Amino acid sequence: MRRLRSLRGFLPQRRHRSDRGAGTSERERERWRWRWRWRERWHRHGGLGVSETVKRAASTRHRAADSVGPARRDARLLIVGVGGQGVISLARLVGRAALEAGGEGRVGQLHGMSQRGGSVEATVVFGAGRTGFVSRGEADVLLALEPLEAARAAPRLAPGCLAWIERNPIAVPGVPAGPAEAELLAPVRAVTDRICRIDARAGARAAGAERSVNLVMLGALAVCGALPVGEDALRGVVAAARPAALAAFDEGRRLGAAALAARRGGG
Repeated sequence: MRRLRSLRGFLPQRRHRSDRGAGTSERERERWRWRWRWRERWHRHGGLGVSETVKRAASTRHRAADSVGPARRDARLLIVGVGGQGVISLARLVGRAALEAGGEGRVGQLHGMSQRGGSVEATVVFGAGRTGFVSRGEADVLLALEPLEAARAAPRLAPGCLAWIERNPIAVPGVPAGPAEAELLAPVRAVTDRICRIDARAGARAAGAERSVNLVMLGALAVCGALPVGEDALRGVVAAARPAALAAFDEGRRLGAAALAARRGGG
């Protein structure tokens, strides 16, 4: 023990991150600074380099406005809604479908105050990466179960992204009604014009499952082919998890196909 203590001053000591570069040249300190900057950028972009992130955003930005486009393996899905709508369970279904289809999918979630109509969001990131979080301006697909939450999620959307939005807002007791539809969705239209809106509440009521608005929206999203997960894979996961609400998913597929046909026809 005495010998180890005597050698302590001669052995190289581990330095804290803030101490790195101390006692070295300016060139070494600059090297450490750049190393940590690139490491932070790597984690912030989910393991993707900055150039690859820019290329992905550019490919989304220049996509045709009236077409869904091919499903990319690195798509980022953002699901928003109000507490109690099944936002997180919906993201888990999509992530499970991605894994069962042999792909990669990471699910991230942010809980809200469900008893007071608080915001809840969940993300599903497909493809290579280390995180399931979707940063500002990175969401390729938006699935909004409530129109006001879609407006709040506008800063997270990538230019030219695809947005599926439920038509009916949720009235919260004690809270005044929100703005009109044109004013409410103005932040989303400023980012993208590829917006599809359906009456998922009426679709769930027609399917005999009024509390399955989330599955109606998932069915509409599945039929457009914007995700790396196929329509059959999503339907199989829904059939295994909630067989009683499978009719709501099929009704969403019908509404989604009608919305896409109306959009392509200019309706």
